[in-house]
Amino acid sequence: MVRAVVGRFPIYVEEEFISDEKKWEFVLSKIESIDPAVASFVEEAPDGTMRVIGPFRARSGYALVISSPLSSLFHFLVLNVPRVLNAVVKPGRAYVEIYEKRDLFDSPGVFTLKVKGAKGFSLKQTKEDMKLFLGVEVEPAFQPVSLRSTKNGVIMTLKTLTPETTALVKLSRLCGTGENRRYGHGDVEIYRIVE
Repeated sequence: MVRAVVGRFPIYVEEEFISDEKKWEFVLSKIESIDPAVASFVEEAPDGTMRVIGPFRARSGYALVISSPLSSLFHFLVLNVPRVLNAVVKPGRAYVEIYEKRDLFDSPGVFTLKVKGAKGFSLKQTKEDMKLFLGVEVEPAFQPVSLRSTKNGVIMTLKTLTPETTALVKLSRLCGTGENRRYGHGDVEIYRIVE
């Protein structure tokens, strides 16, 4: 039986891809060379289904991070993208995050979310993503701790009160928040605060 996994992993390229559209089209063209039907699906899918984040400076060239909260698409990407691009999908390596769906539903706790390239963080949007990608309806239960705007986005700290709300927080790492998420906008870094 195949485990339901979601996550993100890097591909390494020579070009910096200053334009969001060009990096998206580059990755989409590589997916199309593998399976045109999957590329068509990704093109028409809701924003956040697949994201291309970066570029980030790497040892030689640049890294683009591909992220997907949709298990079947993530499986396809992990198994096929390394055939046509220089990709690393080994847990523990830089930019590689792979979660079993059940691991998202972790114990409640205090989390700091650093949202880049967005003016805020939408629990409503993440709640809709949870229903769409994981098939789970959740009423967020949390206590806000702090919110601070920065020139690159926002930093917020909140205390989750249920495992489902913790899953919402963790899912935002894969889906992003805000608009134009497919281009990597609204990327969320999550830090669990040990109490």
